[in-house]
Amino acid sequence: MIEQLGSLEFIATVSSKFEFLLEAVNAYFAGGNNLKFISFTLILFALVLFLLLVIIIYIRNIIFFVKSNNPGKNVERENAEENEDLFDEEEQRELEKELQKELDLALEERREIERQAEEDQRQKELSQAKKAEQKKIKKEKQEQEKEQKIMSREKPKNVGIDFDWQKGKIPPAELSETSNITEISISYKQSRKELNELMGLVIDMLGRGVDDLKIAQTVNYKNQGMQDENEILKTIDAVKFFISLCVSGKFSHLERYADLPGEEQALYNLANGDPSLALALLESLMDTNIDKANAVTSEAKRQQVYMDVSSYACCFGALAELNDIMLATSAYELAIELQSVNVVAWSRLGDVYKKASSMSKAAWAYQNVLNFADGEIDITEVANANRHLSEHLYAEGNSLQAAKLYNSAKQYYDSLGINRRLDKQELEIIGIIESNRQTSLPESIKKLLGAAENSRS
Repeated sequence: MIEQLGSLEFIATVSSKFEFLLEAVNAYFAGGNNLKFISFTLILFALVLFLLLVIIIYIRNIIFFVKSNNPGKNVERENAEENEDLFDEEEQRELEKELQKELDLALEERREIERQAEEDQRQKELSQAKKAEQKKIKKEKQEQEKEQKIMSREKPKNVGIDFDWQKGKIPPAELSETSNITEISISYKQSRKELNELMGLVIDMLGRGVDDLKIAQTVNYKNQGMQDENEILKTIDAVKFFISLCVSGKFSHLERYADLPGEEQALYNLANGDPSLALALLESLMDTNIDKANAVTSEAKRQQVYMDVSSYACCFGALAELNDIMLATSAYELAIELQSVNVVAWSRLGDVYKKASSMSKAAWAYQNVLNFADGEIDITEVANANRHLSEHLYAEGNSLQAAKLYNSAKQYYDSLGINRRLDKQELEIIGIIESNRQTSLPESIKKLLGAAENSRS
């Protein structure tokens, strides 16, 4: 720009223009004096302004040129601005990190407080459960001590006792008016027997018309805890159900009845611990009814037959369980296949799974008992499921829920009186029944099957 302004061409152009301006001014001043003076003044003022404008434009161009040839300061300023922005961003990030740390610390403190509260609650529940269990044990111990004291004070009365086995009650004995009371020594030795060894006693007592719960109480005493209350109850129910099938003529109506074992012989073998003949009758009955169901066109009738066969399979499994747990398992699985909501079958299937040490399957079966059971009808199966589920929950560490289920089951079995201790008179009667069983058992079986023989004749 400076080179252009300083060139000869630029100077010559300005000179020519200036000379032309002077000539115009001289020509103008040839007019009137005042008008000429005013016009000259205005022109001079306009010229000054024009020169001032040229100078300003010139200075501005010089400054722009200088700036364009010296970019260092601009870069420094831009760098300073960038550094300032970077500093602000770094400061913002540091501030965000500090806030995040404080937030993490607050969350960790909150989690720690919640964990501590949960741990305190768990410890409180365990402490309450432990106290309840200790209180229960103490109460049972006090009751046992009280019972022992009462028994130690009692003396057998030298009077006749009429024990009603059918109702499970002992009429109050008449007090002797004489002061000289002689003690009766009862020599009866307690034994420990498996369920299959006690089948004769069960059938003999059924033939005598003894109440089911009294039979269960007697078997529980003789068994001495080798099987639990539910297993005793289901075995007695299976024997009664088999007898009812004999009496109702279910086996005599089979086409292959002539080739099957006799019902009396099957029951006698069962009394001696051999259920094989009874199982043969039940198997033939199940096969016949399954064939019948497959031939039925009505779905409702078919399901009814399947329901009956499911009940037969439960009886089969309970009797087979005396000697063959695998055969019993297959029978219970068949019962469930025929009737998926058979609560009795689910309960007994859980029992055999537990015996086979398959606790996960057993827990699954017992849970299905609770899913399908009617609380008022299936109370025995619910109690059995609760007790065994309590063992499973306790093994998993859920002692509080386990204690609730166990107490519920124990209250039920205690209410039945199966675990009640037999008194001396009851033990004496049991001894008489066992001593005469070989001669009385055939008579009891004939008595039980009498209705069946009458129906055939």
